[in-house]
Amino acid sequence: MLINDLSYLKNTQENDLIFGGADIFIVANATAGGNNSLTLTDVNIDSTTKKNGVSKVTGTGLAIAIGEDPTVDTDYGLEGFDRAKVKTRYRGGDNYAIETVRIKATDRP
Repeated sequence: MLINDLSYLKNTQENDLIFGGADIFIVANATAGGNNSLTLTDVNIDSTTKKNGVSKVTGTGLAIAIGEDPTVDTDYGLEGFDRAKVKTRYRGGDNYAIETVRIKATDRP
């Protein structure tokens, strides 16, 4: 296939939204030191699209650190959703830290 003229096409930025698009990310980080340390991270994102074109996304991020100087961090980003609900929770002590983020978002056509 030979295409002679593509001058009518435009370049788009890598992170620009295209009409009707939506984007989500969740990141979880955990660190701890010492001989008996434990770190755990988990990220889960599920999406569904119904017949009328409504997309629903649920996401969870979890970071757990047990040991000396525990640090945890969960980060998220949402772009292009019509409605979103985010809950973040942190618990920590001298030798443990836990942080979770839960997201429910809806994108309508």
